[in-house]
Amino acid sequence: MALVQFSSLATGPFIMFRETAERIFHEINEPFHEMGGIAADELPLVLEKLKELAKRDRESELKEAAELEKRLRNATYDEELRQKEDAALESEKTETRGAAKGKQPVRLYQRIAPLAVMIERAIARGVPITWGRP
Repeated sequence: MALVQFSSLATGPFIMFRETAERIFHEINEPFHEMGGIAADELPLVLEKLKELAKRDRESELKEAAELEKRLRNATYDEELRQKEDAALESEKTETRGAAKGKQPVRLYQRIAPLAVMIERAIARGVPITWGRP
């Protein structure tokens, strides 16, 4: 997996998987290239898009949890056991994709956080952010 390093004079750099960065930029309809940057005057709009994406992802997580809770509450004992077994199987699949055993995978809104903080600080200082290979 390729890595991307985000940098700004307003903060220290951080590294993200390229696939994650591409997904984030795709979701907010911003172009992503191997090396690039966002000008200081464009950062407020990008930050607004990131916050909206994070909000949607958090709402999706809460909705998924509520649906699971509702299914479990309305299920018979046997159905509940079957659903829990299915969830355990799904969890095993997730673990093979990199999530730690017994833990939830990292959500997109959590992966957005360092970029959003960098952009907030860059806006405050009036500087751009850039990215490229580490």
